[in-house]
Amino acid sequence: MMNDGLPPAAGSAPDRPLGGRPLARTKSAREIRNAVDALTNEHHQLMVREGRWLDGTADGLQLGPLGIVHVAYGAPVVVDSPPSGRQVVIVLPLGPMAVGSNGHQWIAREPFALSSCHSTRMAPDPHAGALVGSAPAAVIEDYIERLQSKPLRSPLFLSSEEPLRLASPRLVESAWLEACRVLSSGADRPEEITINALVSSLLSTMTLGLAPHLSSSIVSPWRALESPTVQSRGPGYVSAARELMDARLAETLTVEDIAAAVGISSRQLHTAFAERLGTSPAQVLREMRLDRARALLLDRSMAERLTVATAAAKVGLSHLGRFAAYYVERFGESPSATLNRSRL
Repeated sequence: MMNDGLPPAAGSAPDRPLGGRPLARTKSAREIRNAVDALTNEHHQLMVREGRWLDGTADGLQLGPLGIVHVAYGAPVVVDSPPSGRQVVIVLPLGPMAVGSNGHQWIAREPFALSSCHSTRMAPDPHAGALVGSAPAAVIEDYIERLQSKPLRSPLFLSSEEPLRLASPRLVESAWLEACRVLSSGADRPEEITINALVSSLLSTMTLGLAPHLSSSIVSPWRALESPTVQSRGPGYVSAARELMDARLAETLTVEDIAAAVGISSRQLHTAFAERLGTSPAQVLREMRLDRARALLLDRSMAERLTVATAAAKVGLSHLGRFAAYYVERFGESPSATLNRSRL
């Protein structure tokens, strides 16, 4: 645990969510930002008002695929989070929080999600802070598919055309705070069944809260009845094609190459992708490449020796102009902006 020799926090550890799981007690903006980022993977910027000093506290842990952290800065700050991309991040304000994203501004007192495609600016209560939960989008997608017993129409994408307030906010908040109480007061290493039950509960309430924002990804009951041949065979072809794409992102791949590798025609592959994901193989390949490139650019351990051109080449996108344009369209910022933030 990091500690700058500060006096005890105003509230004792048991009074704070996850107070029994300390990460940092510091007046360093960099240290507390890094402590939060290590669990949330949202790579935010932290701006402290001039003339003010932090008295920051972060408590949290990794629970299976979920990163959970409570942070209070002890001074007025502005938190600027980039587009979350393929990470799903929810924020539970424990005091009034000014929030702005994609032209929307509001005072949040209930849980909300960060946008996949736009940055979110937040001014949390200095002392109450906020609880933040984070999970890879693939984990949420897998949970929803198992819940529905059918595939998603397209990858999960949280657009911020409207503020991403969560449904059933009191239920979501109470479930997450109760989980924090259990994790904070229990043994250092909870029983496996306890961990699995808590992960299931948190994924369930996370999905419940996000439900109003998932309509573009979820297959309607009517769509599921269409094209039984493609529905029964398509998912296998799509999974195989995506595995091939993932393994060979850096190579020059055509739709014809991919279709031949999984044993069907390119037309059949297009049909399978349209039915299962609502998009084309080429679009999925591009998005996978962009997601992989973003992961490289966000990797602080590589930031000093990585260039945008190198990241693009590693994922098979050799035309820098098109790469930059696609990247901005998907993530709302340039690849160089992402890399520069990782170098801070």
